[in-house]
Amino acid sequence: MTPLQQLEVPSSPEVRFPLPAASIGINRKASRFTDTVPQFGSATAKPQRTIRIALAGCGVVGSGLVRLLHNSAAAIASRFGVRFAITSVLVRDTTRDRRVPIDSRVFTNDLEFFLAHDADVVIEAVGGEEPARTIAISALRRGSKLITANKELIAAHGESLDELANLHRTGLDFGAAVGGSAPVISTLRDLVGASAPRSVRGILNGTSNFVITHLERGAKLESALESACARGLAEADFTRDFDGRDAAAKLSIIAWIAFGIRPSALQLRRISLVPGLEQLTRIAVSRGGRLRLIAECTRLDENRVVAAVEPVIVSESTAFARTTLEDNRVEVDLGWTSPLSVSGPGAGGEPTAAALLSDLVRVSAPPNDRGAEALQFISARDDRDHCWLIGARVDAATLNARAAAVNLPIRDRQLGRDYPFLVTEPASWESTKLLLGELKALNATPFVARYEISDRGEELQ
Repeated sequence: MTPLQQLEVPSSPEVRFPLPAASIGINRKASRFTDTVPQFGSATAKPQRTIRIALAGCGVVGSGLVRLLHNSAAAIASRFGVRFAITSVLVRDTTRDRRVPIDSRVFTNDLEFFLAHDADVVIEAVGGEEPARTIAISALRRGSKLITANKELIAAHGESLDELANLHRTGLDFGAAVGGSAPVISTLRDLVGASAPRSVRGILNGTSNFVITHLERGAKLESALESACARGLAEADFTRDFDGRDAAAKLSIIAWIAFGIRPSALQLRRISLVPGLEQLTRIAVSRGGRLRLIAECTRLDENRVVAAVEPVIVSESTAFARTTLEDNRVEVDLGWTSPLSVSGPGAGGEPTAAALLSDLVRVSAPPNDRGAEALQFISARDDRDHCWLIGARVDAATLNARAAAVNLPIRDRQLGRDYPFLVTEPASWESTKLLLGELKALNATPFVARYEISDRGEELQ
């Protein structure tokens, strides 16, 4: 199946947590060793202590972390007074040459042996829910600090893992799970404090943003997908990048940290970029805008918080429009003159490895709990009205008639021969879905995006 064919597999428009499980196979042949393990640290730096690390996974992210630890050893020892010793690495295949600066004898493909290994810190970089969850539970029960970049694991099991970490008086850190090199979670923890933001809004998926940027520059979808795969930006199941599931998992973590809403309780609207990705990208550019996959948590009156992951057509003058390729950008509205923003590469091994290293050197991470005295928020259905751009593979007369049949107020029409589309007046998502349902019944392959360009080129909300 080609990358383009993978994207054409339909997905559900809604997401619920916990997410579907994914697992990797483990070869149970153990690799035992007794010699000195590799230690990253300069002898002249006189480190105060050695931290033993057990690393689960040595793929793109794990191997990137090993190289980063090696290259940064002297600086870390000098600044923080510690050195890191990787004492065990769990992999599928112990015979594979991974070209990393550690002794191959630390590698094992025996999960039970790895779980029994004594370490100060366990870094989980295998991805998916299993065996990641098993590794996480074992590490926390043994009192080891757990660091992970696994958004699926935290979105599905973060609450129970956090309770387990507190029970055993150890630490759970997952800053690398959201934003790649952009310090989204640490910003929400350290800078927001007890004051809940008005909203957290951003581009959380670097792979889809990379592809959209290439489409804006004239590339075909299949070529853009192949470029993303060649750059190591796309995961094995990259349909999650385009149907919004990846960003939804990250947004559920943001809602937990920023508002204290448990991932399992979050009501979230998710709209896929496909089908219609190429059409939406072209339409956005033609109207002075840019298409972006935006994840948003917004605080309404009192204590209600709404959440959505959806294609949004933003004005080309906005910072989101200028966020291109694999970069992520998150804006936190605290009621200041302008939002607090963080940005940086959000896909690929090196940015994620750098985020893991940041979590590693921060050995005393702040708790994930917002505190009993903080204002308690609840998740709510998003009933706000927005302008929507809706198109379909259908003739203009049919599109007009179906919109009129569901009484959807129309602000603008572009009824050309190929892919006619409408822009609505502010309308609820529920009323917009009525038109989408009518078009789906005709097998018209409808596409939709929130539309945030006013007649004067300003940004709408």
